[in-house]
Amino acid sequence: MKQNRKISSFAPKNKSQAKVVNGKSNIQSINLKKQRWVSGNHAVLEALSVNPRSILKVIFQQGWQGLHLQNEIYKKVKTLAIDVEEKPKGVLDKLFLNHQGCLVLVEGRPKLLDSDLTTPSQLLFLDGIEDPHNLGAICRTSWLLGVQGIFIPEDRAVDITPAVHKVACGGVEHVPISVENQFKTPLEKFKEMGYWVFGLSHQAKNCIFELEIPKKVIWCVGAEDKGLRGSTEKLCDDFVSIPQVSSSASYNASVAAGLVLSEGYRQHNYASGRP
Repeated sequence: MKQNRKISSFAPKNKSQAKVVNGKSNIQSINLKKQRWVSGNHAVLEALSVNPRSILKVIFQQGWQGLHLQNEIYKKVKTLAIDVEEKPKGVLDKLFLNHQGCLVLVEGRPKLLDSDLTTPSQLLFLDGIEDPHNLGAICRTSWLLGVQGIFIPEDRAVDITPAVHKVACGGVEHVPISVENQFKTPLEKFKEMGYWVFGLSHQAKNCIFELEIPKKVIWCVGAEDKGLRGSTEKLCDDFVSIPQVSSSASYNASVAAGLVLSEGYRQHNYASGRP
């Protein structure tokens, strides 16, 4: 399912080959609402491949030549005419401790437009996911299963961080993540467009594997410890559960999202997929 997205772009002013700069620069003076640090070798390579004109800065740890995949990243950067900075490990550690020797500053993020939506379609509303590893894992799974958009609240939830990028392994570049001050307006809009909204709940009587999933579906996944907020539950058309052999525990949020997205993809893309 090919998706075309509008992405804030940055055209490098320097058209010459990349060069290494060891001078001073205020690398922490960025606008986190408009810019993002990408960490993780695979995430960095994907950002360079998918959104090269959005790359503002590449910072390598001094001695990067001996680090895993760094030569491949540098060769990619060199072809894009992006200046490279080398900094001591401690400088990168202050931005993100597990950086793997490289950080990339990117302008903007993928944005979902109504014209991007196709049928079949799956969207995710994440109600208060606070663990960046969960969000990163969900982004990675969403990318691989063709999810067209992820929506998160602006309060009590993690946004795109270097840790999210690292875990997502490039998924952030492919799946738009929209920050909403409330879910009511976008969910009502999508309902008018023909989407059905299902909330995940271990108490629901409907099992995901017995559900005939609509061609346009929204899954609402709750926080790791609290589940869906009451205001979000009221916006759901119905609720579904995922089978489990013990009622004393629950699925991790990213695992739960992966299970329902996989079942949705199966039903949407395989003739024998429906129950």
